[in-house]
Amino acid sequence: MFGLKAALHTTAAAAMLAASLLSAQAQSTGSGEAAPGMRGIGLTQTHKRIIYENTSGEQQQRVPKDQALSLSVGEPIPDWLILNEMPVQVKDEVGLLRDFKFAVVQDAQSVLIVEPTSRRIVDIVTRDDAGKN
Repeated sequence: MFGLKAALHTTAAAAMLAASLLSAQAQSTGSGEAAPGMRGIGLTQTHKRIIYENTSGEQQQRVPKDQALSLSVGEPIPDWLILNEMPVQVKDEVGLLRDFKFAVVQDAQSVLIVEPTSRRIVDIVTRDDAGKN
């Protein structure tokens, strides 16, 4: 019973963290948009490289072009998009991602970082973000 309570508490904490980060970004400009250069949950270049290197080898999912534009920070992902557990190495090196999941999108060569309870995108790591031009 304790394990279930702890798991629920951890998931709720991750959801609150994601919501507060997105809210802070929206308030930072007063216009409801993230401040210039501030997108997602504030991952560093090193974090993005670690994430991309450890997740980009997963099965890539194709997103129809008419739905690709809706894949942005703060937006929910489609129900059919399958989420993967964050790799242990990423959890170890980027602790704040411990409770998040991800999906690799084929056409955009992007890794979507998703808060699993709300299924909202909290960050997106692209090939360019990871320095893999």
